Amino acid sequence: MGRVIAAVFSIVLLVVSIYLFGLAFQAAAGTQAWVFFGGIILMCLSFALPIHVFSKR
Repeated sequence: MGRVIAAVFSIVLLVVSIYLFGLAFQAAAGTQAWVFFGGIILMCLSFALPIHVFSKR
């Protein structure tokens, strides 16, 4: 059950990160880089989470 929750949470993180990438182009001039960087961080977490969860047997 834990693996299923991790997989769903990873997909949610991936979708939110893609949304942040698009939102960065509509954000104010001072916050564009921070929103885009947040998307990059979430994208990294969405790929790292299943790697660490599914590698354990």
